[in-house]
Amino acid sequence: MACAKAKTCKVEFKVSVPAGVEHVYVCGSVKGLGDWEVKDALELTYCEACGKFTASKMLPVDATVEFKVLADKSWDSVEKGLWHEDLPNHSFIVEKGLVVEVGVCNFN
Repeated sequence: MACAKAKTCKVEFKVSVPAGVEHVYVCGSVKGLGDWEVKDALELTYCEACGKFTASKMLPVDATVEFKVLADKSWDSVEKGLWHEDLPNHSFIVEKGLVVEVGVCNFN
């Protein structure tokens, strides 16, 4: 079944983080990303081939999704900017073949 006719599509996440970070999670505005509950955040796994943390998740077609990247299942480990400033949420609309790539400079 084509994604456009389905209720969900697979979205792939690829996140690059500073050296030494061992765990990466995506927490966001839809159930598949935890509905902003860090205990239900999506855990990513490290990919040796691409050097990034990756995961795929089926998400609702045409949904506008917002999310943050975490280095642990806690808002105390949320991503920060180059100078450790707060960052706005990442945002995308779910569509077929979507790959969401994010680079994180720092965590709390």
